[in-house]
Amino acid sequence: MRWIMEYAIAVFDIGKTNKKLLLFSEDLNPIHVESIRIGEVRKDNILCDDIERLEDWLRERLRNASRKYRIKGVNVSTYGATLAYMSRGSRAFPVISYNQDIEPEIRQEFYERFGSPLELYRITGTPPYGRLIVAGLQIYWFRRRFPEIFKNVDRILFLPQYLLYSLSGLEASEVTSIGCHTYLYDLRNMDWSVIARDLEVDRRSPDLVNVWDEVGTFDLDGSRVVAASGIHDSNASILPFALEGGDVLVASTGTWCVFMYPRAEFDPKPSDLDKDVVYYVNPYRKPVRSSRFAGGYEHDHYVRLIERRFGVDPRGMGFDPGILNEIISRRRDFVAPGLIEKTGQFQKSKPRIIGDGFEKSASYAYHVLILSLAIQSYIAIDLISEGRRPDIIVLGGFANNEPYLLTLSALLHKNNVFKSMFPEMTGLGTAICCKCAIEGVKPEDVKAKPPLRKVPKPEIDLDKLEKYVNAFVEVCSGGSD
Repeated sequence: MRWIMEYAIAVFDIGKTNKKLLLFSEDLNPIHVESIRIGEVRKDNILCDDIERLEDWLRERLRNASRKYRIKGVNVSTYGATLAYMSRGSRAFPVISYNQDIEPEIRQEFYERFGSPLELYRITGTPPYGRLIVAGLQIYWFRRRFPEIFKNVDRILFLPQYLLYSLSGLEASEVTSIGCHTYLYDLRNMDWSVIARDLEVDRRSPDLVNVWDEVGTFDLDGSRVVAASGIHDSNASILPFALEGGDVLVASTGTWCVFMYPRAEFDPKPSDLDKDVVYYVNPYRKPVRSSRFAGGYEHDHYVRLIERRFGVDPRGMGFDPGILNEIISRRRDFVAPGLIEKTGQFQKSKPRIIGDGFEKSASYAYHVLILSLAIQSYIAIDLISEGRRPDIIVLGGFANNEPYLLTLSALLHKNNVFKSMFPEMTGLGTAICCKCAIEGVKPEDVKAKPPLRKVPKPEIDLDKLEKYVNAFVEVCSGGSD
């Protein structure tokens, strides 16, 4: 058999809806990308990930890739808060979506048993998110709802590890998934939490390995392929920058805009609870202070309104400093956040359009919207950087949005702001871990610095911009319209 090149690394980057296969060369250049949309399904009135369809797609695409490339290693990154309950090597239950609702009485019972949301936040860095977004709360709910099934569960795998098990038959646990808004990891002691031990998650989990370790090898069409351990997607996206050792804050933008600052100390505050501040755990078992809001979700919602009003798609519009200066001078036009309740930094805000900005023109309305998203980003960054001036690196969808980048750069006039020129940062971080597993090295031994471009500072009246920000905060914090 003749392969196109010496070897390729296969990475599956699994988002909530979009699923990607990326193939990287030995020197970590992407050589192939393909994607599919796979959503959620209901099973017996429980919202679930369509795991059967996803597994079929993974296996089929990996076999197809192996016919064209010599696949040397496989790795997977996924979103958090998603688990597979296993019994004797097979799934004992469908993979439950974190969007599944939880009965209020079970939620209350959980906190009465284990402590208040503030107490648990101080230990685990996890806010009291709704639905089943907290994995430890999901496990408690599952045990209460399905006690006979849970009794026979002998393994609990997070989604990256389950998908790798599905492909390779090899089991592992790793800390970036265990520590991702779960209540399962004690960030003070860097060990399983009391909740994890009470629910016997520690006993039901495979051995903990580093995200750069080889878990084992498996056969793929007659070739031996290295299986890596899997990694949580947000941690994968910041890994290439964390390896550089600089003072950087990463803004990963998409449906959710997630801001991560690895240099912040573990210092959970009571005020964090209603500002969507969460701590992730990085591959080196260190807390990463982070904040988030549903920026892409809000963007797409209001873009549809602009399209209906003006018959124009505003995406791709250029930045107009004259329009932005007019908006901040008037201080009458705002887009208040809050489309997804109890998320973001303004949890008392009621989502609405204030003023007549959405009646003027598509460009004017879009600049009002972008200003809202940039200010929310600025506030989220300020919450976790705590007075420091790190370089800001924007990844994801908004890295290609000129009005957003320039407005954010104006707001962060004392910081350097960069946009990533590499579109697959999560995939790259996942590939770095896989290359390490193949070659027996650590991430800091791998050279894979992604290209960046500095965002200039636009000609904006900073005094008027500051006054507009203050007015925005007042409006979104329950102040007057």
